[in-house]
Amino acid sequence: MPSGPPLPRRARALVVLMTALAVCGFGLVDPLNAENLSPAAAGPLATAAGTTSAAIDTAWRSGDRLLGPLLGPHGRIHLARFVGTLQVSLGAQQAAPAWQLVGDLASRYGPPERLLEALDNVASVAISHGDYDLAERLTDQLLLQGRRLVDLRAQAAAEGYLGVIARRRGQLDRAREHQESALALRRAIQDASGEAQVLMNLGTVHRDLGDFARALELQLKALDIRTRLGPLERVDLSYRNIALLYREIEDAEQAKANFEAAVRASQERHDVQSLASALGSYASFSNDQGDATRALTMARQALAIDASLGNRPYIGLEKLEIGRAQLSLGQIDEAQAALREALAIGRELRHREIIGGALLYLGRAAMRRNDTDQARRLLDESIAALREANIKAKLADAMAARQELARSAGETAIALDLASKRLALREELLGTRSGRQLAALKARYERAEADQRIQMLSLTNEVQGLRLREQALARRIGIGLVITLGLISAVLFSRYRTTRRLNRALEAKNEEISAHERALEDANAKLSTHAAELYQAAITDPLTGAYNRGHLLRQLEDHLRHALREGQELSVLLIDFDHFKRINDEHGHLFGDRVLASGVQIIRQWLEPGDLVGRYGGEEFVVVLPGKDLTVAAEIAERLRDKVASGLTPLLHAPNPLTISIGLATVQLARAANLEALLGAADVAVYRAKAQGRNRVVPYAA
Repeated sequence: MPSGPPLPRRARALVVLMTALAVCGFGLVDPLNAENLSPAAAGPLATAAGTTSAAIDTAWRSGDRLLGPLLGPHGRIHLARFVGTLQVSLGAQQAAPAWQLVGDLASRYGPPERLLEALDNVASVAISHGDYDLAERLTDQLLLQGRRLVDLRAQAAAEGYLGVIARRRGQLDRAREHQESALALRRAIQDASGEAQVLMNLGTVHRDLGDFARALELQLKALDIRTRLGPLERVDLSYRNIALLYREIEDAEQAKANFEAAVRASQERHDVQSLASALGSYASFSNDQGDATRALTMARQALAIDASLGNRPYIGLEKLEIGRAQLSLGQIDEAQAALREALAIGRELRHREIIGGALLYLGRAAMRRNDTDQARRLLDESIAALREANIKAKLADAMAARQELARSAGETAIALDLASKRLALREELLGTRSGRQLAALKARYERAEADQRIQMLSLTNEVQGLRLREQALARRIGIGLVITLGLISAVLFSRYRTTRRLNRALEAKNEEISAHERALEDANAKLSTHAAELYQAAITDPLTGAYNRGHLLRQLEDHLRHALREGQELSVLLIDFDHFKRINDEHGHLFGDRVLASGVQIIRQWLEPGDLVGRYGGEEFVVVLPGKDLTVAAEIAERLRDKVASGLTPLLHAPNPLTISIGLATVQLARAANLEALLGAADVAVYRAKAQGRNRVVPYAA
């Protein structure tokens, strides 16, 4: 590179060009620093920011093309960094070209830290655009270069980005590993702000994994760090994530409070992107709560911002919530238009949540218009998409709509099948929700317990301070005795009065500590009782008292794994109440419920400790006999069949007995290597028992 006189010219040209670009960009400083960033003003502000950023981009490209030879590669790097930073500060999405140029020039001419900075910024923009393939390639390069240069900050950023990408692709275990690596690196370099961001992302991963206690703990830690660091930190994101956790466990009051805190924090930071995110999530929550008018207003405000920013995933989600609210308000034509736009965006981005939701509400709109064929097609496609994405709450809604359509069309078999699947899904959701509520309760309790410990430590410190003051007073009295015996009486009297006051203060503090300890013990007892009640409700069938299907299958799978690992036998009885439909038709469903409850009570009386009984579905029940072979299991099955028949028949006061058919399968008999094979063998056996005349025990025969 040349030296001497050209350098001042390059410096002057660079300063002039940067100044011109700054003048273009900082025209927005006043409105960005306005006292109140209202949702209504955020959309026009985002549009103005985008327009200004585009103008900066055009000016920069022209200046780089004209003055590039004069500036040289390092001058061009400084200029592109300035432009990229300015565009990011405006919240615009055009920053990628400037940072890409920084990366290209830095890879050829150096310095290497500029390459790391460029990779970091371009990867961040790619993630916000939803281009995860590009983001992953850039992040892999960032991680490789960070390791080569031993730059822990770059490695931490790369691990965090890889965790975000993996979570959005549904790879939750991989996402957790990356975020934990990022957390260790952030702590190693003592980056508190980065640590808060990683804690927030890690909390989101644990929420998706179903570990709500850990998720809430991590989000609260992130909020504490950001609150401590000051107003420039993004506490709005922490409030939003905490609100989403409370929304999942249906704690509407806490969810609403945290959503409102997220909106306020975004307005105070004058961050239009964060405000759009908070408003969009709050709109979805309002739709869930049935407040369609509020949801429509907030979704439109969020859309006005994200449309200006070009944020495609959020535009699709906000179109979805707008259509959903309009459908609730009876605005069918407007709802269909918004939902079709959301569906197009979802398919473009392969965003399964948007696709499934848009198809669901388009199907409901078609039902409102009595377009049965269109509604059937849309709902079937929605069920397939939501099942693939494992979005269970919306899947249950789609099944309910499809069941209603099938029933009105006279498709009884389809309606019954959907009702059965929806019931199983609903039981799973109820169990999951109970577990999440228990986890959140546990996290809140642990946080309250920690606060109590801090308060008790503070009280202890106060007591120690009083004791230290008492000791200091004693030392002063000793010095007074040495100085003059004449002051002994007065000093002793003063000491006596002070000691009494200190003792009274000590007694009061001790009583206060005792009161706190008693309150904590009471809270522990109540929490233990509530937790036990919640757990029992989550695993028990409310009609019969037997285990519900989910808990039964988990227990059976544990026993099966143990039997296969230890080479032990395991037997399963699949019990079906004979002619149960006829019993319901002739005597009513209440009598049928009585038959099931009485029958299960008899079965439980004749089982041994360690044996399990659970409701498999409808009138089918499963008995698990760990360690029992075919001979013993057959004897138990015959005893159960006989006792149920003799115990239930008097309920009818008629000669026709109430009986059960039992299919028996063992691990060795069925050669079962998994749960499906073992239950399938028992199902075949009970089918044969019913085919042979019912009221009998039939072992599985291959």
